[in-house]
Amino acid sequence: MRLRDLLADDELGLVLLNDAGALERPVRGVYITDLIDPRRYLTGGELVLSGLVWHSCPEDSEEFVQALVDAGVAGLAAGTARLGHAPPDLVAACRAHGLPAFEVPVSVSFNALAERIQWRDAPRRELISAVAAGADLDRVLRMAADDLGTDCWVLSAAGWVVGGTAELPEQVRSGALAEFARGHLPRTWRVGEPHVLWPVESDAEPLAARWFALVSGDLVEWDEHREAVATDLGTVVALVRARVDEARRIAGRSVEAALRRLLEGSSSPTEVAARLETAGLPADEPLRAVTMSVGDPATSTTLLREIAAATGMASVTAPLGDGAAALFVDDPDHLASLEERLRRVVAEAAAGLGQRRLVMGLSDTSAATALRGALDEAAYARRLAEQRRGRAEVATAAELASHEVLLASVSDELRRSYRERLLADLVAYDATHGSALLRTLRVFLDHNGSWSRCAQLLHVHVNTLRYRIQRVEEITGRDLSDFGARVDFYLALRLDADA
Repeated sequence: MRLRDLLADDELGLVLLNDAGALERPVRGVYITDLIDPRRYLTGGELVLSGLVWHSCPEDSEEFVQALVDAGVAGLAAGTARLGHAPPDLVAACRAHGLPAFEVPVSVSFNALAERIQWRDAPRRELISAVAAGADLDRVLRMAADDLGTDCWVLSAAGWVVGGTAELPEQVRSGALAEFARGHLPRTWRVGEPHVLWPVESDAEPLAARWFALVSGDLVEWDEHREAVATDLGTVVALVRARVDEARRIAGRSVEAALRRLLEGSSSPTEVAARLETAGLPADEPLRAVTMSVGDPATSTTLLREIAAATGMASVTAPLGDGAAALFVDDPDHLASLEERLRRVVAEAAAGLGQRRLVMGLSDTSAATALRGALDEAAYARRLAEQRRGRAEVATAAELASHEVLLASVSDELRRSYRERLLADLVAYDATHGSALLRTLRVFLDHNGSWSRCAQLLHVHVNTLRYRIQRVEEITGRDLSDFGARVDFYLALRLDADA
């Protein structure tokens, strides 16, 4: 099969995007990818099929095409479902590097294109065709196992068995995870019987967020056919992973917006509960919140999704602040075991963190109506984890012993009501008179009621400070010489700062 043969196939309707001078190139296979740099998975001679998910700016096209040229591929077939057409910068990059490029009509699936190419082995063609037609991971693994003549599995480096054709012994699972963290795949690993660790195409970071295939056998004894099947297995599992990740992103996108509005005070717990229902989590069940960071929101979200999946509990994950948050919804008994599950998963994932450090906070069990409090609890617990020195630290709300736990444990409505009863009159007075009584009160309480220190920080005379505090007492009807009143205002101000 040559590129010219594909172009001449009227049923495919391919559109040539650049010079036809290289159309005599033979096509030795098809490789489907949405990585911007897939060269490590290419052996040369492939027709690369891409939906262009990697494309976000013109510079991306140059990087992508350079990677394909370096790998010696036969050509590029660009899908049009995402962008509607091949971007001009991609066409220009292909022309500059002499890479034949086609545009694939939206009416033609990659599956149909793959069927036109002469594969060396029918079983390999069937494997690619099956996943292109929507086969799930279990079917893909059964097909690969039949062709390989042995069992095979897919594992997440976060510790969970994504799928497999047989029960995987615990010793093999844990050992394979440790070996994967060391890198340099494919290779044989032995514990009793030999097993081959095979890579699954991924740019996910850190390593602990990736998947890999595990096949019974010894790589040294493999023939060309088995190696080809394993290569295609890695490719199709990557496509299945892309589907899974997209579904996770869709669910997380809705919840992310709701959580952000909840923390900003522009969304109610009822609205958030509705979003949880949309994401597949029953809003009438109790929940626990987790916040985690491994350095940036995108990486934190990717890894937390894998960690959450490894617990086996229903959850949804979304970026939040400088990290990510996950909400777990289940019955109280299962939620009680979440801490143990998370600690086990995090301990196994630690080997794949590279130079990153993982810190995680876990809230107590609460109702969906107190979600804001649960997120606060998880955030406070994460701060406690950050103070520890380990590579991967998990802290829970039960380990906290401060007023922050009390503030986080009450419903959002009660928190808002408490804050307004104590501070609303001061806020209104400041807005009307252009004064700074609320700030004065905050500084006064933050420094234990020290007149001299507070006056110094506010750059006012002590008598001016005394006048301001007197006005606070008159407006609120509370005596700030009373310790209880000071505690009430201190807590209200903390709530105001978190609002």
